[in-house]
Amino acid sequence: MDSKLTSNRFPHRRHRLAIALSAGLLISAGAMTGCSDDRPQSAEKTPLGQQSAPSGSFATIEGGEVIARINGSPLYRENLEVVKENLGAEVPEERLVSRMVELRLLANRAREQGLDSDPRTQARVQNAIDNQLANAYLMNFMTEMEVSEADVDAAYEREMEALGEETQYRAMHILVEDEETARELIAELDEGADFGELAQEHSKDTGSGEAGGDLGWFSLDQMVEPFADAVGALEPGQRAENPVKTRFGWHIVQLEETRPMPKPTLEQMRPELEDQARRDAINDMIAELRESANVEILTSDVRSMVERDDNQTQADDETDAGEEDADGAGNAEDDADMGNLPAEPLKAMP
Repeated sequence: MDSKLTSNRFPHRRHRLAIALSAGLLISAGAMTGCSDDRPQSAEKTPLGQQSAPSGSFATIEGGEVIARINGSPLYRENLEVVKENLGAEVPEERLVSRMVELRLLANRAREQGLDSDPRTQARVQNAIDNQLANAYLMNFMTEMEVSEADVDAAYEREMEALGEETQYRAMHILVEDEETARELIAELDEGADFGELAQEHSKDTGSGEAGGDLGWFSLDQMVEPFADAVGALEPGQRAENPVKTRFGWHIVQLEETRPMPKPTLEQMRPELEDQARRDAINDMIAELRESANVEILTSDVRSMVERDDNQTQADDETDAGEEDADGAGNAEDDADMGNLPAEPLKAMP
């Protein structure tokens, strides 16, 4: 198919479940040693003359294996493994311990200067803790989740019903620079010239031109509008009387045949259907949590933010419903950006 004719019109949908997690956040959370509510007192000197971190100012990992102590604060194998998991091959393994020692030294220096008592720093730490715990819960939730064959079958039937009977078209075209040339070629065709031969000789679209102008099978929404409109108005075997102008030039268009859009099989759609079932289960679970929670918005500015978000969410839901009614099963390109659900399905907090 001529890629020049392909339209980039894809509907936008907002996914409530963001699918990304910052490696930087994982480093800080994995090596994070907690914070004290009180500004630290003068630290004792170590035998090397360095100040050690005040007792109790760093977190412990219950049952963890201590592989190093940095001015008294323990570095656990679990700290190292978490960072190794999330950095992969980006940092050589032999350098990870050195980098984590440096990270701990900087963190301890921040404690010595009382930076752990700064409200914004404490907020970032709390966000990181919330994010990690939420990820842990969701990973466990997805591990225990079972998608039954009955659920997959029912979802497939819903998708097929929504998809309806979309039509595919097979057409031929000749693309030229100007209207005058296009009309001259139409006159030749009217006199009995062969469409394929003229396409091979004159078409600017060398890809389809080599195939005698054949564009193969396509749906109308894959083509730019003037061309799609012209194809949709023809009957199989019919050629447009006038050339069609698009931003690529002038087209002589002939419709060869039509057919119902081939529908994907259940097995072809299974990964998408299973992922959708998981997304639905997660969204339902989060909705239940919100319904059962006692959330008090205490300030007017935050209350306004929440109301705006609720209104936007409702508008997005109505838009999505309308698009799915109009487009059938929705847009595969738009859904594909979700991919398979990763192990950490929450977006990193700022």
